[in-house]
Amino acid sequence: MIKRYWFPNALTTANLFCGFVAILFVIHAVDAGNTSQNWYVWAALTICLAALCDALDGRLARSLNVSSLFGKELDSLADVVSFGVAPAVLVYEHVGQDERMRWLWIVLTGLFVCCGAARLARYNIAGSTGRFFTGMPIPAAGLTITGIAVFPSRLSVYLLAVVLLVCALLMISTLRYPSWDQLAVDAPIPIRVLS
Repeated sequence: MIKRYWFPNALTTANLFCGFVAILFVIHAVDAGNTSQNWYVWAALTICLAALCDALDGRLARSLNVSSLFGKELDSLADVVSFGVAPAVLVYEHVGQDERMRWLWIVLTGLFVCCGAARLARYNIAGSTGRFFTGMPIPAAGLTITGIAVFPSRLSVYLLAVVLLVCALLMISTLRYPSWDQLAVDAPIPIRVLS
């Protein structure tokens, strides 16, 4: 194997590792009980770090001209953990503690993970159409619910449930979302500089 393949795959593996660590932080938060808010924040920050690795691995693979089917599959597996399972566990443990609604949260967070996996499977088969993705990318959905879950006092639990359901459905929708490349071409200059 060419050594250049290692660099983007190492970033993808770092993404996966961050998702795993985020889940461990949520477990520590549950063990810590009432003093657990910092663990949830660490879990959210680790998911954000996974997003940074995810944003860089594909770009690095394309710039080194080492894109591969292995890297694509590894990226999807990492994304399911980092932006599907980890945010769902964070939401379930941090927000879904009301005994009356426990089954609702189990169904909603499970649906979120399943829709994210289905979206990634569809992407692996069909790819993107031009400069657009079909369905909301799982990193965007995962980061959305992570950000909302870390600050639950600012938002109604019922509204969070609606956002979770909408994000799940948007991932499996046929709506078109612009890729980073499309944003870089069509976005205003300040956004182009940031991307």
